Amino acid sequence: MSAQNHQNKMSSLDKRKAGKIVLIRILIILFTDIIISSLFDFIKSEATREFFFHMNIHTPLKFISAIILVLAAVYFIYTYVKKIDTSAYYITPAMITAIALYIFATVILFEQFVTTPFLFYTMTVIVSVLFAVYYIYTILLYKK
Repeated sequence: MSAQNHQNKMSSLDKRKAGKIVLIRILIILFTDIIISSLFDFIKSEATREFFFHMNIHTPLKFISAIILVLAAVYFIYTYVKKIDTSAYYITPAMITAIALYIFATVILFEQFVTTPFLFYTMTVIVSVLFAVYYIYTILLYKK
């Protein structure tokens, strides 16, 4: 029954409306990637800025991002347990949780990413492409 409820709203939409939702989801993912990557580049581009970030902002940001991740996970679990159909939402609880996890991982692994930035960019691209392919494949390719 849960799987049927989960697909209920999205499966009732026509292909054009479902395509619009998928496009907006992909744009949200892309917009998030651009913002986080730009902030990462901005911080690591200058040594004094990176030092200031590390000394004053990094530790509180770890706690803030952890709290945001926990809140996103609670929201995801709440919608899952209550069987709230979020399949036709522009941004789903799973996307919110994934974005919070991405921000948390970036903050926690910041020192490693500064020394090897290609790892950060590779992670960003791979996860984003997987999300985009998932939404295109599961929603658009099965619509009639």
